[in-house]
Amino acid sequence: MDERVRRARDQVVNMVALRPVATSTGRGQPPRELLRRDLGLSVASGVLDLLAAAAVVAAGPDAWFTSAAGIGLGMAGANAIIEAFRESRRRTGEVARIREHGADEVDTLTALRADVPTPLWAKVIRVFYELLLLTSVTVVLVGSEGPFARVTVAAALTCHLIAAVPACRYARRRNRWRSEFLRGDGVTLPPLPEGWRVLVPRRPDEPDRHLS
Repeated sequence: MDERVRRARDQVVNMVALRPVATSTGRGQPPRELLRRDLGLSVASGVLDLLAAAAVVAAGPDAWFTSAAGIGLGMAGANAIIEAFRESRRRTGEVARIREHGADEVDTLTALRADVPTPLWAKVIRVFYELLLLTSVTVVLVGSEGPFARVTVAAALTCHLIAAVPACRYARRRNRWRSEFLRGDGVTLPPLPEGWRVLVPRRPDEPDRHLS
C-alpha cells in the first residue's frame, strides 16, 4: 500500500474515532421520507429471497444442493433486510451528529466518493456469487420430481431474479439521501485535506492525478 494512502486512511480512522456523539436524538431525527429513502428496495429484495429460499427447501429434493441453495438464498435475503435496518439507524445518527456538531472533513470525503462507480473487483465478486446462487437453484429445479415441485422451484428462481432488480437499484441509490439532506439543511462541507485526495477514486473519464 502506498505510504500516502496509509497515512490518509489512518487520519480518517482517527477523526471518525474522535467524532462527537450527538446528545439530542429528537433534534437529529431526519424527515421520515429521507430516513426511508430507497430502504424499501433492500427490504423488498430480502423478502423475495427469503420466500425463494423457503420454496426451494420445501419443494426441492432431500439433497445437499437443496440445502445449499436454501441457505444461500436465505442469507442473501436476511442480509438485505438487516442492511436496511442498519442503514436506517446510521442515517439517524449521521443526521443528529451533523445537525448538532456540524460536518467534518470525513463527510466531505464521503460526499466525494458517493457517486464513484463500484470497483471492478466488487462487481466480479457479486456476479460470481449470483452465478453460484442461480446454478444451485437450477440444479434443484432439474433434480425436482413432479410438476408441483418443479413449478414451485421455478417460481423461487423467478423470485430471486426479480429480487435482483430492487437490489441493484438500492446499490446505485443508497447514498443519494446524504446529498439531499446536506442540500436541504444548507450544510456547508469543509474543504478536503490535500493529503486525502488519494482516497477519492478516480473516475474512468478523469486523467490520472499522479500524471498531472
